[in-house]
Amino acid sequence: MTRLSRALVALTLVAALAAAITPAAQAKGGSKITARLTGTSAFPAVSGKATFSRENGRRELEVEIEHARALKGKRLTLFVAGRKIGTMVVGRLGNARLDRSTQRGQAVPSITAGTRLSVHTAAGTTVAKGRF
Repeated sequence: MTRLSRALVALTLVAALAAAITPAAQAKGGSKITARLTGTSAFPAVSGKATFSRENGRRELEVEIEHARALKGKRLTLFVAGRKIGTMVVGRLGNARLDRSTQRGQAVPSITAGTRLSVHTAAGTTVAKGRF
């Protein structure tokens, strides 16, 4: 067997091992779900997404809003399953983002498929909503 053949065999074995380990690591509790956010009749241009991930007991929630220039400089509140999670401010380009992680000591609710989320103005007007 040539040196090149041995190297190819070794790389193939490493790739196979990595492929076998990845599902096992996910089975230990790693999961990720996403939700598409759509604007309401009050803010039809708004869109966004939310991602919830859980791995090894840690939870992380990321929410992004786009196309909200009409709300530039305004504070928006995120609700998950009817519970207030936090606030974000719309930037000059109409984008807002909220990141929460238990690794940073922040409260992140447990989220499952079907969990609803919504984003509201300070006055209570719904800006966007979606479901995981």
